[in-house]
Amino acid sequence: MTPEQAVPERTEAEQGRPAGVRSNTIVASVASLVSGLLNAAMLAYTARQGQTGEIAAYSVMTAALTWVANLVMGGSSLLYVSGNDDERRAAHSQRLLFAVPSMITAMLVIAALYVDRGYGMTALISAGSVMVLNSLADLRFGDLARQMRFVAASAAVTGTRLLAMLLLIAGAPLTTALLAGALSYLVSTEVLACRGPSAARPMWSGLSLRAAIRAFRLSRQLFTYSLAEAFTGRAGTIALSLVASPQVVGCFGALTSIYQALVAVTFSGLRVPMAVRTRRRHRLGPSVAVNRDSEMIAVAGAVVIAAGVIVTAPWLATSLLALPIPEAALWLQLLALALPFATLSRAIALNRIGDGNYGAATRIALAIALLLCGGLLIQTTALGPTGAAAAATVAEVLVAGVLVLTALSRRLGRGRHRRRHSAVPDPERRPAPPAGVVGR
Repeated sequence: MTPEQAVPERTEAEQGRPAGVRSNTIVASVASLVSGLLNAAMLAYTARQGQTGEIAAYSVMTAALTWVANLVMGGSSLLYVSGNDDERRAAHSQRLLFAVPSMITAMLVIAALYVDRGYGMTALISAGSVMVLNSLADLRFGDLARQMRFVAASAAVTGTRLLAMLLLIAGAPLTTALLAGALSYLVSTEVLACRGPSAARPMWSGLSLRAAIRAFRLSRQLFTYSLAEAFTGRAGTIALSLVASPQVVGCFGALTSIYQALVAVTFSGLRVPMAVRTRRRHRLGPSVAVNRDSEMIAVAGAVVIAAGVIVTAPWLATSLLALPIPEAALWLQLLALALPFATLSRAIALNRIGDGNYGAATRIALAIALLLCGGLLIQTTALGPTGAAAAATVAEVLVAGVLVLTALSRRLGRGRHRRRHSAVPDPERRPAPPAGVVGR
C-alpha cells in the first residue's frame, strides 16, 4: 500500500452547499482587483524610488522560472484543481519532489547568468524564492478553490499583498517585500486549507515518488496548455531581456506586471465556473447550476478596466509610475487593449478544462502562443517594447475573434437544424382525428 493510499482523503461531499456562483465570482474578482491595485501601488512606489533594477530582476526571474516550472510540472497545476483524488495526489507529490527542487536549481543558474548583465544577485534570488513559495501556495489555493471557499482564498491573497506593501513603505526592497508576502501567503493558505470539514492533509504528508512520476503521464494532456500559457505571458519580457538594457526591461516589466495583475482579476472570477464544472463532473457535494453569469461579469469587467487603463495610460506611466521612457504609455495602452479578448478566450478554455475537455483548451492556448511567437519572430532584427506589446495584442484579438465567430456559426447551424426538424412532419405521429369522427 502506497503512502497516498494509506490515508484516505476526505471528500468534498462532506461540505455544506457551496456559496452561489455569482457571489463567489464577485468576491474572487474584487479581491484580485484589490490585490492588483496593491501590486500596482508597489510598482509605482518602487519606480518612483528609482528601483528599476529590482523590477527588472523580478520580471526576468519570474518569466524564466515560469518556463522552468511548466516544463517540469506540465499541466499538473490544473490537474490538481480539476482531476480526481488519485490525479490530485500525484500532482501534489510531483510538485514537492520534482518541481520545487528543479525551480531552486534553475533559480541559481539564472541568477548566475544574469548577474553579469547588470542585475543584482540578491534581487534575483529573492524573486526566485517568491516563485518557489507561490508555487507551493498554489496547491493550497487549488484546495480552497475546489472547495468553493473563495472568500477564504481571497482574504489570504489580499492580506499577504497588503503586508508586502507595508514592508515596502517601511524601506524594504521590492523583491524582499514580495518574498515576505509570499511566505505569509503560503503559511496562511496552509492553515486555511487544513481546517474545516473537508480539511486537506499537511503539505509535506502523503508524498510518493511513484505517484510523482505517474503525474507526468496523467497531466500530459494539459502540458501543452500550460506551456503555451507560460509562453504567452512571458515571451515578450524574455525576448526583450536579450536585446534591451535592464532599464528598458524594467520599465516594460512594470507595465507587463500591471497587465498580468489585471488578467489575474478576471482569471480569479473565471476559476469559479471551472470549479463548479469540476465538482459537477466528479459529483462532489451538492450540485450548483452552471450559467454564464461569471463569464459575463468577467468580460464586462475586463472591458471597463481596459477602457480606464487606455484613457489614463499617460498619467499612469509618466506621473504615477514615473517611467523615464515616453513611449511607455503606448506600451500600456496596447497591453490593456488585449485584456477583454484575453478574458474571453480564457473563459472558454477554463470551462473546457472544468468539463474535462483538455484538448479544446489546449488548442486555444496553443493558437495564441503560436501567433505571438510569429509576431516576435517577424520583429527579430528590430524588436522593441512597442512591437512586443503589439504582438501580444494581435494574437489575443485574432484568437478571440475566431472563437466568437465559431460559436455564432454553431449556434446559427443549430437554429437552422431545429427549424428544419420542426418543419418535417413525423410519420409516426399522426394528428388526432376530428372530434366528430371519434366513436364512429
